[in-house]
Amino acid sequence: MTKEYSEDVKILLKTVYDDCVQEDQSVRERQIRKWRQLKLLWEGYNRIWFSEVAHDWRIVGNSNAGTEDDDNDQAYYDKPVNIFKAYLESIIAALSVTVPPIKCIPDDADDTLDNATAKAGDKIAQLVYRHNNAPIIWLHSLFVFCTEGMTAFKVSKKFDKKYGTYKKEIIENVEEETESLVCTECGFPIEPGQSQGLLDQEIDKFGPGQEDVEIHSLLAQGHEICPQCSMTMMPQLKKEKFITTRIVGSTQEPKGRICIESFGGLYVKIPNYCKTQASLPYLIYSNEFDYSSVIERFEHLHGNKSLAKRLKVGQNPGGYEYYAQWGRLSPQYQGEYPVNVVTVNEAYIRKSKFNILPNKEDVKRLKDLFPDGVKVTFVDDQFAEACNECLDDTWTLTENPLSDYLHFEPLGNTLVSVQDITNDLISLILQTIEHGIGQTFADPAVLNFNAYQQTETLPGGVFPATPKSGKSLQEGFHELRTATLSSEVMPFSGYIQSMGQTVSGALPSIFGGEQQGAGGDTASGYSQSKAGALQRLQNTWKLFTITWKETMGKVVPLYISIVQEDEREVQRTDDGNFINTFIKKADLEGKIGKVELEANENLPMTWAQKKDLMMTLLQATNPKIMELLNAPENASLIHEALGLVDFYVPNEDSVIKQYDELKLLLNSEPIPTGQIDPLTGQPQEMPSVEIDPDYDIHPVEFEIVRKWACSEAGQQAKMDNPAGYKN
Repeated sequence: MTKEYSEDVKILLKTVYDDCVQEDQSVRERQIRKWRQLKLLWEGYNRIWFSEVAHDWRIVGNSNAGTEDDDNDQAYYDKPVNIFKAYLESIIAALSVTVPPIKCIPDDADDTLDNATAKAGDKIAQLVYRHNNAPIIWLHSLFVFCTEGMTAFKVSKKFDKKYGTYKKEIIENVEEETESLVCTECGFPIEPGQSQGLLDQEIDKFGPGQEDVEIHSLLAQGHEICPQCSMTMMPQLKKEKFITTRIVGSTQEPKGRICIESFGGLYVKIPNYCKTQASLPYLIYSNEFDYSSVIERFEHLHGNKSLAKRLKVGQNPGGYEYYAQWGRLSPQYQGEYPVNVVTVNEAYIRKSKFNILPNKEDVKRLKDLFPDGVKVTFVDDQFAEACNECLDDTWTLTENPLSDYLHFEPLGNTLVSVQDITNDLISLILQTIEHGIGQTFADPAVLNFNAYQQTETLPGGVFPATPKSGKSLQEGFHELRTATLSSEVMPFSGYIQSMGQTVSGALPSIFGGEQQGAGGDTASGYSQSKAGALQRLQNTWKLFTITWKETMGKVVPLYISIVQEDEREVQRTDDGNFINTFIKKADLEGKIGKVELEANENLPMTWAQKKDLMMTLLQATNPKIMELLNAPENASLIHEALGLVDFYVPNEDSVIKQYDELKLLLNSEPIPTGQIDPLTGQPQEMPSVEIDPDYDIHPVEFEIVRKWACSEAGQQAKMDNPAGYKN
């Protein structure tokens, strides 16, 4: 439920927000211009120019661009090839083979609750990966890194019935009244029959002394004695009221999920002078949404006249931070603007930023309302909502160790000149080839042009021609070549491509291109070249893995905070079987100390690399390696690495059969045989699935059972399903 704030609080928040928006405005406009250019180049719009009048990138050949002459002869030869996208895609592909898995570490290794919560955190991370399609998020973040530089990850929680529902009990506080007997002297509660109990105790007491005579006599005469103060009394009836809780009903509430998104500088505004995330005074996330969906979210803005003015067809939005709105516009619009779209600005402001207000009382008031900082939302420039929220709980920014500041030049910026030069070379070569076709001039006295035009031109055809007196026929014709391609053009073109590979790091060995130099055409030379090329990408890989680790360190605790009941997830094992995994709410009572990367910081292996490694291992003669390869659990891994669909792996059928039998055994109980074990005296039982002595490969199937029994799933079944585990 959104909290309502007074108008003066809204004005104060608007003042702080405006100060954040106006900061570094001219610098941000230059950045947006550069990011917009890289986005257009990625989309293949290579023939662009910047209009200082319109403050916009114009596309040559687009009728809406406003160029003086888009249909000139030069445009015929402009056939650009998008090497900008090709080089960057190669880098993105090398870095996106897999999303780095994470491992949760307990806060106290000796605490059982902390250990259980850390194990549950690993399952939560896997579940969030699947909910968010983590490989797609990872791909997009690399795209942002290449075209915008600084990359920001946003973590948020969303509730929707499409994620499922849970039963929430409605609890009501009820005031009730109770009656009790108390001592009139000291107020001690008296239970009915308590005096008779004291009398029996006195009678049964061993060796009563002189000091017990008085109390013994009073009890024998039927007087009530207080066990607290030992005074004669008449119990008094006392009425007391107390508050109790009771369940009065239940509702079906939507379940929540954790959403991860990645954005660049076009969507996230931060100060350019900041070097670390801790030094950020604010962060503004802006995005465009359809007007109707925004009103659905903020119903109180329905009918707002200021927003209604923005809903104009195909016009420049103008208004609030219009330059950033233009920068975020899809390149497909090509100078046009969308209809019925407004900008939602979410500003995450630290409480220290409130100090810009001149009145100290206003500063104290905002700090009291928002002790952790504020998240204030504006639709265009209209206040929508505000709440207490810390910037660092939601956002994680890349901190590039190869840059002094959070903002740094995107990788794609190094390829802009290479793309421009390539476009010019292609246009020059096409023109030279066409104009290199010679023009022939003929003497009309030698060749009858009228007769020649009436004749079909055939290969090897014979045409009449009359040479001039004393002249040869050849002297009546002259051929003229208007253009010849310089011998330096093609070597220069190869040099430019080589420079593009060098500055971007997209070397041919990454994408399987032809190797140059000594030993480049051998398997060993190719392997060394690829290792060197990938080593350069380690910088980017480390940057993203560390940022991803910090992001997941916020995801797991946030997920724990919204879990309302046990979560069940069906997973497919490496053996191709399906198992249920559970995230139990009871296992989330401990504390997670930190989140670390499960894998090392090396680049992930591609399928081809795994295949080569597997082939090398299969050729080895080391008995230890052969023992590992012969393990039934590795059968599917070998099958996958070889990549042969019809390849038969020995004992694979027995492995699948045993996993199917495990499910049957867990869903039933042992069968009594009706006999007594002579050693233990207990009734004998047999499993509900019998062992086949003829066809079962006992060592293989026993190893599968042993592995399952020792696994987390087996230990969980031992506690939750003891009969099935025994079976």
